Amino acid sequence: MKIFFNRLNSLFILLVIATFVACEKDISEEKVGIENVYIPQSISASTTNNNYAVPGSVNYGAAKNFKDDEASNKVLVYLGVAKSGKADTQPFTVDLTTRADTINQLITGGASFFLLPSTAYTLPANVSLNAGQSSASFNMVIDKPTLKTYAGKKVAVCVTLSNPTKYALDAKTKKVIIIIDVNALNLK
Repeated sequence: MKIFFNRLNSLFILLVIATFVACEKDISEEKVGIENVYIPQSISASTTNNNYAVPGSVNYGAAKNFKDDEASNKVLVYLGVAKSGKADTQPFTVDLTTRADTINQLITGGASFFLLPSTAYTLPANVSLNAGQSSASFNMVIDKPTLKTYAGKKVAVCVTLSNPTKYALDAKTKKVIIIIDVNALNLK
């Protein structure tokens, strides 16, 4: 009887070991990270409190965060949408909106810029990411003659994400406050 229990215990231990070995995944197979949608410029190097300075205070060689498009008489501000997390991206779309009330609250609180009127710029209604794509770029296109009327001043626009067809929005980085120093753009 003692031999029977020893063999049974040995078999039980082998079964437990086999179960643990079979269920264990290699760490490289694990998909880690929180899958959120956000605006990368809300956490860029020149950002505090979701503020995005245009032109940016950090410049890597010839890299800029805007373009003075003389041919179309427009200024393009470079923006984007990204998905965090390590798992491959499934296709999704997210809407873009602006929030004048956010800028007006900041102005009421003492901010030293003006609200750029919505008639002065255009944004796409939404941005789509394809399968496997972790980020996509888009432009805020500003009418240069209107922007020049704010010479010597700063203007601001709040762009926010909403209604993603997949994934959740990151609460802290779903919006960006674009603050444009008109004189620093050196518009032609």
